[in-house]
Amino acid sequence: MNRKNIFSKAFTASLPVLMGYSAMGMAAGILLAGKIPRPDIALWGFLSSMSSISGALQFAMVDWISSRTAFIDVALLTLFLNIRYAMYGLSLLEKFKGINFWKKCYFIWSLTDETFALEAESKFPDKKENIRYCFYVALLDHAYWVCGVTVGAIAGKHLPFSSRGIDFAMTALFLVVLTDQCRVRANIIPAVIGVASAITARIFFPVNNMLIPAMIMMTAAFLIFRKGLEKRLKEGAES
Repeated sequence: MNRKNIFSKAFTASLPVLMGYSAMGMAAGILLAGKIPRPDIALWGFLSSMSSISGALQFAMVDWISSRTAFIDVALLTLFLNIRYAMYGLSLLEKFKGINFWKKCYFIWSLTDETFALEAESKFPDKKENIRYCFYVALLDHAYWVCGVTVGAIAGKHLPFSSRGIDFAMTALFLVVLTDQCRVRANIIPAVIGVASAITARIFFPVNNMLIPAMIMMTAAFLIFRKGLEKRLKEGAES
């Protein structure tokens, strides 16, 4: 299969990501322009989305910059928010084995939830075609996010109304995903752990400092109950 056909397949497969990333990216860009009013905010929107394609991190970064969050807090929050990508990467080791160093670096850096889903389900019989398809998927998804954030930052400069509340867009997305996941009984316990950790952290810590303790509690709970959770998930998959 030639490169044009592979690119066409990658583009077709990534169309749902285009819809999501353009909408969420625009929301992140509008939020950036609303909270950090700079004449060159479009450039900053472009640069920030080029260097960070984690949606949750992009939204959080706006508050970190505007509130001048301490570097150690940013580092820890980034680690906890993005640690799942390490697990994704482990499952792709065999698929990307043998590719050159720079392309491997790009695959690692550009990995997102949606990109991983498309790369994991690719089933090209030829390994070179499979790697090329995954590369195009990563490149397209990256471009969608950059365009969404940049357009949002440009639009945010000229909006005739306040951008207040736009940061709820990411929260709303996660609530929709959580609701859908909880339709499977095996996923209810992890959801309960997450909610309980957040509520506990909110009770004992100030609202601006609750995220790291909540993440630590969630991680500890998942490690403690790992075997039971794995058993439930396996039983749920089999049923």
